[in-house]
Amino acid sequence: MNDLGIIDGKVFDGFKTYRANIYIRDGRITAITSDYLEAKENYEVFGKYVMPGLIDPHVHFALSLGKYRSADDFESGSVSAAFGGITTYIDFLDPVTHENEIDEKFLKRLEEAKNSHIDYSFHMTIAHPDIEPVTLAKRTLSLGINSIKTFTTYSTSNRMTGNGYILDLLAITKKYGIIETFHAEDDAMILYRSKMKEKHLPQDLPFLHPSESEASAAMSIATIAKLTDGQAYIVHNSSGFSVKMIEKLNASENVRLETCPQYLVLNDALYEKDDAYLYTLVPPLRSHLESSYLYEAVENGLISTVGTDHCPFKKAEKFENKLDYDSMPNGIGGVETSFVLLYNENCSEKNVNDLVRLQSVNVAETFGLKNKGKIVVGADADIAIFDPSIQWTIGISNLHTKADYTPYEGKNVKGKFVSVISRGRFVVKDGQFVGKRLRGKFVRRGKVFWPTRSGTPWFIREMNS
Repeated sequence: MNDLGIIDGKVFDGFKTYRANIYIRDGRITAITSDYLEAKENYEVFGKYVMPGLIDPHVHFALSLGKYRSADDFESGSVSAAFGGITTYIDFLDPVTHENEIDEKFLKRLEEAKNSHIDYSFHMTIAHPDIEPVTLAKRTLSLGINSIKTFTTYSTSNRMTGNGYILDLLAITKKYGIIETFHAEDDAMILYRSKMKEKHLPQDLPFLHPSESEASAAMSIATIAKLTDGQAYIVHNSSGFSVKMIEKLNASENVRLETCPQYLVLNDALYEKDDAYLYTLVPPLRSHLESSYLYEAVENGLISTVGTDHCPFKKAEKFENKLDYDSMPNGIGGVETSFVLLYNENCSEKNVNDLVRLQSVNVAETFGLKNKGKIVVGADADIAIFDPSIQWTIGISNLHTKADYTPYEGKNVKGKFVSVISRGRFVVKDGQFVGKRLRGKFVRRGKVFWPTRSGTPWFIREMNS
């Protein structure tokens, strides 16, 4: 007998929409049918949207920045994420420079994540590494991780990795089935701009981290990835100009792009306000024009995924640095509001499938989460149930983060996740958190190989033409 039946829902799988009953046993989907089968519990969802649980490829829970620590740990962050329809997320290991640090950093994050109520995985993170790229790839895969985060900036904090290492690592990504992910900004431009002003304020963020800096670094990554036939993933794309330039390079077989809701629904006019310090994050918010370019890239498929870069801090921690940006903890929250914000840009059924691809299907395919991001028999029973009829106002009082403010305070929206199921068990049910005893699992990811249109690298095709 099935453990659970989700009855009479409208299913959105990222490609098509249909009515069906979904049955679950032992944490997996066992049937998708118009028939009514036996189950220990039948859960009626008529009038609601049923979709695969969302997957956030970019969060920072329990992130330590010396004096400051991000407001959400793995427990509170996972609860907030679940209320946002998320059933799996990918966080980051602390930066690694030497090979002998890898196991320690991995075990530390596993320990910190043990109270997560939903499933999780990690990205490896490197900082000016002295590890041979092949050794790094093999050690990363041995941990069940297939992605390596690289910074092209932050030389002043010794997190930057130079283009020489980037070249060698990208050149082996496809051979070993790994992905090199990038925080893409031009370090020299940022250092030059920082010296032009004696004092840095939150209002200076767009000047200190210009769009041109992001475009320069992203184009360099895309060029190297295309020439090496590598697998490069550029996180939190904020620059619409950068994305349009990458489009002209025609590097989509080797480069996948992520953006975040804040870059689509907020803009740099907020830095003109007295409370500009509340919107400090890197890359910073961009112009309304650049946001429109990002929307175009989402619509034409150039942007593959949406992550949140969830990293909130307390209002007081931001406020005390409002006259000294260099001491500011950067980041804002977003796991609970990501889907609903983008849904409200276009409350259509087509938009739901588009968002399911961006926030679930594509993330699973990109990072090799084989049993996630899909509603098919045999897949993990990770399911999010969304009620499109609920109208509500986003406010910190009705969110589940430990942060004490949201950049979307007072925004009226339509639609809300009412129930969320992780591996066949409710985490959220009828708007209430019921997953206190549920513990998420670390999801191991093996080698991943992105498909090419012909199966042959572009430069070999051209040589043979």
